[in-house]
Amino acid sequence: MSFKIFSLQLTGKIKSVDVIEKKRKQLADDYAAFLKTESSEELKGFLELEAYVQSADFKTKKQETENLSFKGSEEEKQLKEFQRLQKSARIKNYFKAEGSSDLVRYQKDKESQKLADYYALEHYVKEGDFEKDKREVKSRTFKGSSEEKHLSEFKKLDKSAGIKTFKELDGSEKLKNHKAFENSDKFKRYNELKTTAENDKEKRKEFKALSKDQAVKNYFRFEKSKKLKLYHEITGSHNLTRYKELKELVNSDDFKKKVAYLKDKKKFEKSEAYKKFTEYKKLSSDTVVTFVLKYEKSKLYKNYLDVKESFDLKRYNELKEIIESEEYKKQKAWLEDKKRWEKTEDYKKYKQYESDKKNPEFVRYFKYKDSADFDFFKNWDVVFEDSFTDKKLDEKKWIVSSSTASKTLGQSYAMPGDLSIFTNGANIQTGNKLSIQVKKETKQGMVWQMPAGFVPTDFDYTSGMICSGENFKLDDGIVEAKIKFNPVKQVASSFYLSAENNVPRVNLVEMGAKNMLGIYTMNGNGKIGSEGLEINNLKKGDYIFTIEKSGANFTWKINELEVLQLSNNELNDALLLNASSLVVEPLTGGSTNFEVEWVKCYKKK
Repeated sequence: MSFKIFSLQLTGKIKSVDVIEKKRKQLADDYAAFLKTESSEELKGFLELEAYVQSADFKTKKQETENLSFKGSEEEKQLKEFQRLQKSARIKNYFKAEGSSDLVRYQKDKESQKLADYYALEHYVKEGDFEKDKREVKSRTFKGSSEEKHLSEFKKLDKSAGIKTFKELDGSEKLKNHKAFENSDKFKRYNELKTTAENDKEKRKEFKALSKDQAVKNYFRFEKSKKLKLYHEITGSHNLTRYKELKELVNSDDFKKKVAYLKDKKKFEKSEAYKKFTEYKKLSSDTVVTFVLKYEKSKLYKNYLDVKESFDLKRYNELKEIIESEEYKKQKAWLEDKKRWEKTEDYKKYKQYESDKKNPEFVRYFKYKDSADFDFFKNWDVVFEDSFTDKKLDEKKWIVSSSTASKTLGQSYAMPGDLSIFTNGANIQTGNKLSIQVKKETKQGMVWQMPAGFVPTDFDYTSGMICSGENFKLDDGIVEAKIKFNPVKQVASSFYLSAENNVPRVNLVEMGAKNMLGIYTMNGNGKIGSEGLEINNLKKGDYIFTIEKSGANFTWKINELEVLQLSNNELNDALLLNASSLVVEPLTGGSTNFEVEWVKCYKKK
């Protein structure tokens, strides 16, 4: 009786296999989820967020945000400055004028033609040539003028004897007749006789008669007259030429107009200067002009002009634009908000961080991150496993005879004293688990007998075994299997590790005739000896039996609880996996099963 196993069960140190498997599955699922989370962009983002939220920069920004206040802020200074400018008389009066109907009217009338004319005339009257033009107009008199001189000269010539004689004779009938008589036959005969009559009596007589002729006498009387002489003297003279020039001049309309203008006592009132002056006076009382002149002299307008381009107005407008902007209003509200921190992007990040911390994936990740819970997964790789879920045994993993039998006889054989023979897989069932069946049936098989060798023998029982053979050998590592512990005294059922021969071997578990964990060895007399731990008191049921091999050292566990350590240098080799049931005494019943739900082997990374 194994008091150790009894004690361990009694104290509950050997845990339920269901609890262990549930825990293992959960741990495996958690590890898979851990690895998935560890490589996820979500975790990367969370870690970045965590680093930021826990950073000094974040804390500084949080403190700065919480310490913000409208009082003393730049925004408050701007508002106070704006309110001061808003209340100033200069700014208030500026806006009283700006946009007013009077200013609109002024700006419109200021561009009117009337005002333009007024300013032009005002400049002419007050600063321009008005006085000069006025003096000039008034200074223009007939007396002393060139027109007076021309007229005086004309009159003088007109009264002269020569001009009078010329006017009297020139073109007169008398002068025409005189000229005509000179070309008459009578006058020609007279002149002819005058030169020829001296030697001719008749001619002299005729000449004397002609000399007494009234026409001849009238001719010579006029020819020798002072008038004709004066007429001939004036004709072609400078005086006659000048007289004609002056006569044409003084009789011209332009000269007469000039003379009339120079003699006109009201010529200034008729001047262009006077017209402009009169128009200026008229515009001076016009409502458009008087309004513009009065308005532009007003204090309101002068203030408007002073302020219009001033720094104060520019600053007022700048501040007004700032204060009325959505950005300023938001900033002011922000500074006045006692819960401003909760409205920041950083706060959102903080809340996101707090929320993400509760994310089951992250909770699980950080639960295991620095723990040793996943050390087994991190340090060990599965190098062989079988859950026997297929309805047919996986031939790539198992053979249905011992390694020695498969290499020698090519089939299973029995040893002297064995009551059963291993079939060629007929007693092996898989599906949800491995079941090695022991059946009461007659079956011929081979028995190894010295010195005859293999001898055919009839057996009353059949059974089965599996071996990893050349498919897998465990060097250093772990092998574990979930096995149903249900000992049948007449049957030796075992899961063990061995080399090519069955002995020496390491029993993961053996039950039936013996219930133990340990090592079988062959002594010098060819007898099998055992070393290990009896598990007779182990309650029936499913257990996970484990062996960790490290060279020649072996450690056994039942449901993850270490129960035995042994060493054997003969087993310091790569070992095969084997499972079998062997009938050692007649069965009271017809059959029994050795059940293995799964097997796994691990190798250290």
